[in-house]
Amino acid sequence: SAQVSETGAALKIRSYPATLPAHAMAPRLLVVAALALGLASPGAEGSALRHQRRADKFWPFSGTSAFAASSPAAPAAPRRSIQEVKDSVTLSKAFGMKTQALCQTAPEDQVPRCRQLAGHRLFCALLRRHLDRYEGMEGLGAEQEKCSRVDIMENAVEATKDEKLEADALQG
Repeated sequence: SAQVSETGAALKIRSYPATLPAHAMAPRLLVVAALALGLASPGAEGSALRHQRRADKFWPFSGTSAFAASSPAAPAAPRRSIQEVKDSVTLSKAFGMKTQALCQTAPEDQVPRCRQLAGHRLFCALLRRHLDRYEGMEGLGAEQEKCSRVDIMENAVEATKDEKLEADALQG
């Protein structure tokens, strides 16, 4: 059927059935159920955060949270070491791309060492910037000591060249 708009143009109006057949509804119901149960969350952190938000809500009939009373205490997270964090960060694709970009002007024979130094410098910068996240981790003091010897005024390519010059001077 068609209707005429105020401008005189014909508008086609589609009509849809009031209900969908069962075979068309099933996938939609599964998606809605998964979202409602929190099964389609991007990760465990998202699910835990939603649970915490629900637990913080006021329950009007008991005066306390309905979820807090029924949920067991969460186990303590295992203590991570700074080395585990460093490994996971430095082995990431984004970190590798960043060290590659920082060392693109280094001579070809010095690129591997340049990337090592650049990675160390980047991790030290991350450590300084987010020190509060790493407080209490095993090995933090030793890593801070290593980072204290980094000259922040020198980039990774310059540091690699200086290191090579020093090594050549000791050999020659």
